[in-house]
Amino acid sequence: MAFVDRLPPALQHRDFRIYFLGSIATTAGSQFTTVVLYWQMWAITQSWTWMMWLGLSRAAAQICLALVGGLLADSLDRRRFMIAMQLMQAAASLALFALAIGDLISPWALMIGNLVFAVGSALETPARQAVVVNLVPRADFPSAVALNNVGRNASPAVGSSLAGLLFAAAGPSWCYLIDGLSWFIMIGVLISIRATLQSERRSSVSFGALADGVRFVRGQRVILSFMVMDFGANFFGTATSLLPIYAADILKVGPTGFGLLNAAPSVGQVVTGVIMGSTNRIRRAGKWVILGVAFYGACICGFALSSSFVFSLLMLAGTGVGNGISAVLRSTSNNLLTPDDLRGRVAAVNSVFTGGGPQLGQFEGALVADLFGPVASAFSGGVGVLVLVALIALVPEVRRFDLTAAIRALDGPVAPPGRR
Repeated sequence: MAFVDRLPPALQHRDFRIYFLGSIATTAGSQFTTVVLYWQMWAITQSWTWMMWLGLSRAAAQICLALVGGLLADSLDRRRFMIAMQLMQAAASLALFALAIGDLISPWALMIGNLVFAVGSALETPARQAVVVNLVPRADFPSAVALNNVGRNASPAVGSSLAGLLFAAAGPSWCYLIDGLSWFIMIGVLISIRATLQSERRSSVSFGALADGVRFVRGQRVILSFMVMDFGANFFGTATSLLPIYAADILKVGPTGFGLLNAAPSVGQVVTGVIMGSTNRIRRAGKWVILGVAFYGACICGFALSSSFVFSLLMLAGTGVGNGISAVLRSTSNNLLTPDDLRGRVAAVNSVFTGGGPQLGQFEGALVADLFGPVASAFSGGVGVLVLVALIALVPEVRRFDLTAAIRALDGPVAPPGRR
């Protein structure tokens, strides 16, 4: 136990440890499909229209189904619901594996697979976000959010890099197979967790219950401002749909370089999360969220103008640093300020912003790139992020928000919790 006591606060709890490790493995696996799917779509079609539809289909699922997912997370057994979503996405990955083995991959097959992943992610994300707070005492929750962010981003960093190498060496089929098998790791974790993943109070499946979550967010000015800033930053600053053309035609680094470009933002987020995960005391969260998103926008501008592969990697890693600071503080604030019986629905509203923004951003980025070129698309997106940050910084409640003070207001002074 002496080794456990030396770990960061959240990792001293058994349920969070296995959830953390399982999330890393599963998310890394999903990157094998993400990298290959986008690369194959561009290689087969050479069409910005198909690339735009990939982003738009994910955005549509996220926006249309996230609120439903939040309602289900607050009304159904979260553990069983999440297991069902893992099985659905595993089936899609294994179907793409079978098609790739038979040399039957087509743009429509990629589009349908992409849509299944989008539906699964949209429905599951609110439950996945809501359960973390039940795995640790409230005092250690900032550490849990930071480390969970590390897990979510270390795995894409590793997964994207390995996927690029494996794709270049052995083709796409093995990438789809690895992803298909990885979903079963998370199923095992969910079965093994001892903690109750939600309070006994559950909502009904109704429009009224759904509206309760929306009304709560609307009445919380800090939470709402954070969500708007995250949506805008991802809408303007998402460069995912541009990375294939940067890798193939601007930087000329091929599939392996494409995998590294995909991984670079995650590397920045991992470094940031490790640093922030070692503490459970964070002050002036509002100020740091603003600075983090501003740094993110500036790095997007730098990436847009870069013709150097190394500098491009550094700029993309910088976007991860800025986004990592913002994501940890926003998620911690949103969850601690929300009652448990509303967390699924509030997480759903948040996922509309956090999930819909990147997917619509991919559509917007591809559209602007088609009209004005990829460099103009990426640079204008970075400028858009900086303008948005300046507007949100005018909200006094955001500038002055102190997360440590908010936790004390909820609980009072918190004694060191016992370890599980």
